[in-house]
Amino acid sequence: MRAAAWQAMARGVADRRSPARHPTLATIGPDGPQARTVVLRGWAGDVAEVHTDAASAKLAELRADPRAALHVWLPKQDMQIRLSATVGIVLNDADRWTRIPEGARIVYGGDPTPGVPLHAAEDFRPGRDFGRFAVLRLSITRADLVHLGADMHRRAILGRGADGWTGGWVAP
Repeated sequence: MRAAAWQAMARGVADRRSPARHPTLATIGPDGPQARTVVLRGWAGDVAEVHTDAASAKLAELRADPRAALHVWLPKQDMQIRLSATVGIVLNDADRWTRIPEGARIVYGGDPTPGVPLHAAEDFRPGRDFGRFAVLRLSITRADLVHLGADMHRRAILGRGADGWTGGWVAP
């Protein structure tokens, strides 16, 4: 089941129509859990990558507590993927910045910064600011995988240790 989940995550990077393209990222904020949809930009081995504005609340939350989770629902496979991770923050990565299409860079920057109250929506001015581009690298530490089968549901919980992935089937 892990192979199918990892394949789905890799497809989320390559296929804009894949449900894994837009996972929910959960962090721990000052007021408790915070969840938001992000765009999956990378998947290699056991590491997921998303990009964000360095002035966003999620970056501040992850600096305070680097634990996070990703959630994906794959409707055609009737599969839920829940991944726990430790997040590393990468700033000032010119190589990744140059791979972002010019038009898409507009979401990294802008005035005022994310979360600042506005009098009207039109008061926000988008901007391209390399200094506000941040990469979140989620090192996956745990996977909770559920398949909702027509005959029965199946669930596996796996943890990553020094010797790789271990775990197994649990009651759904």
